Formats: sequence, C-alpha cells, structure tokens
Amino acid sequence: MSVYRIDHILGRVEFLYKVVGTGTRRLAGLATGDALNLFGPLGHGFRLASGWRHVILLGRGAGMATLAPLAETASASGMAVTAVLSVARPELAVAIDRLRAAGAEVILVNDVDGSAAPDRVERLLCRGVAERGSNLIATCGSNRLLQLVQRLGRELGIAGQVALEQPMACGIGMCFCCVRPFALEGQTEYRRVCHDGPVFDVQQALA
Repeated sequence: MSVYRIDHILGRVEFLYKVVGTGTRRLAGLATGDALNLFGPLGHGFRLASGWRHVILLGRGAGMATLAPLAETASASGMAVTAVLSVARPELAVAIDRLRAAGAEVILVNDVDGSAAPDRVERLLCRGVAERGSNLIATCGSNRLLQLVQRLGRELGIAGQVALEQPMACGIGMCFCCVRPFALEGQTEYRRVCHDGPVFDVQQALA
C-alpha cells in the first residue's frame, strides 16, 4: 500500500494497494460517498535539496508507486528525473504514464528478458551517472536493489534514500511492530519504520 498521488489543487490523495486480505478487500469494496477514517501524515518522507540537478529513482514492482510523487516533486523543482522500473513481467509495470507526464525518463527492465538482473541494472545506473551525473538515488521495493544502491552510493559518492516496506500496526511508534535494524556510527540501532521513517538514509538501512 502506498500514497500514489497528491493533488494539491483538488485537495485529493490517491492510494495504490493490492488486495491481499480482509482490510484491503474492504477498501476495495468502498463506493463513492462511503466514509473512511484516516489520520496523518505520519513519519518522514523523501527529502530533496535545493540546487540538485538530477535524481534517479529505482523501484521494483509496486515500489515505483511510492516513488511517483517524488518524481513529480523533483520535476516541479526543476530537477531532471530518471526512473528505472524493475518488474517480473512488463505488463506488471505501474505508474509509467504518471512518471512520463512528470517529465521523467522512464526505463523499464524485467525478468523475462533478463534486463532486471542486478549486474545489468548496475551497468545501466553507472552509465546514467557517467552521462548526466546524479545527486540522489532513491529506491523502494527490493532488498536486492537496496544493496545495489548502497554499494554504488559508496563507490560513486552519491546520496541515497530508501522507502522501507514493513508490516505496521499502530503507525505512530507505540507498538514497536515495525522495528528493524540500522547501522549508525559502527553500531546497530533499532528504529521504528513508521515513526522514524519510512524513508531512511540508504547507507543506514540493513537489508
């Protein structure tokens, strides 16, 4: 489940979710005019710095839905955006039209033709950085991609951010259901993804 679109003009927020259990089945059964209680925003999102010129978004599956609002925000701030979407099959790709409408260059890789293999994605990212530079690589949806972004960030000196997917219960940090480990100054520290994240410095997240 992810925030998928934020329309400030219409005052509308859209969510993308997959129907997998009781809660999401009930959401899918809602009709126009039905009431739904929400509270938020919660936690901490992606951060962009003024003066950045180019950001790369790397998502796996529905993880690109989480990155789509970031693409729109970056583009509206005058930044070039490259979105690399990794999927099992091409027909499973999401948010392509939205990303292109935001001015992003969209590159689709998949498991069917092998273009989503980590080594090929790595070459793709390195070529993009060499040609255009990059101020940020943001990722979501795959521990394998998280590890790739961590390594490239260290080697190329590029900042990275990751939106972590974690089961959550309360959403406000009280239940400690979503705790996971992070590396901070040589020590392992446990943080709540809902309260301290869900977006973290990619070098701190332990896959």
